[in-house]
Amino acid sequence: MTFLKKIEKKERNINYTFFKTKKQNDDKKFNNSALDVFNSIYRFHSSLYNNESFSFMEIKDCYALTLANAISNKLLSEEIVTGKENSLPESFYNETAETIISETGDKELCIINLKQMANIMKRGKIILFKENIASICENFQNRESLYCRLLESFWNETEWTEIFPSSPKNASKLYEKRDVFAELLLGFYTEVSVEDISNDFFEITGIAEKNDFFMISFLDFYLITWLNFFGIINYTDKNDKEIVYISIEDYGREIIKRIV
Repeated sequence: MTFLKKIEKKERNINYTFFKTKKQNDDKKFNNSALDVFNSIYRFHSSLYNNESFSFMEIKDCYALTLANAISNKLLSEEIVTGKENSLPESFYNETAETIISETGDKELCIINLKQMANIMKRGKIILFKENIASICENFQNRESLYCRLLESFWNETEWTEIFPSSPKNASKLYEKRDVFAELLLGFYTEVSVEDISNDFFEITGIAEKNDFFMISFLDFYLITWLNFFGIINYTDKNDKEIVYISIEDYGREIIKRIV
């Protein structure tokens, strides 16, 4: 998968191992009260409405679904006892990573992505908790409803400071301007370098200075990578290994039009 090529360059600036020790959730956020159950049902019926806009599309395989299905299969096949504040144990992530390691070849990065996805699934009430046991909500079993719920949770409900933790301040800025970036993507009909689109985004929003290498890396490693995970954008192979290019096809455009 093409997103893996960039990791060696960027790890100098993004401390992705932060996820190994970061507290992933809060019991006030992820405990299942009666209100949480109601909200889960509401989200399910809302997703049925949202899925109507995706009904004519065939949802393609993507790494986001691979991560979510790996987590779901593990929780459906075993009784997983959660730790403090409903955190999933490290052994859960290690064992789950082994089932999809062939997708990345990098177990450490795979575990980070699984923790990010687990957070998205918790926020979306796809992962539920009862008496310290984690389970999967049965409302999102098919590909279309699961994809729609994951994307909605990622884009509108998940705290990006939790899944993009290297710089919480910049994660918050990025979340506030996420629709601007999505609309900016729609303006490109040929491949564009990550550096160029980042600088355009910074100029429009003012969240960073032009050629701010840390912010370009931050944007790429987190938001652009996750848009790639959802199959919305593609990393493009180029002979110049120092410059990373992305492109968006009609499939990705149709999805973006439905989230902004």
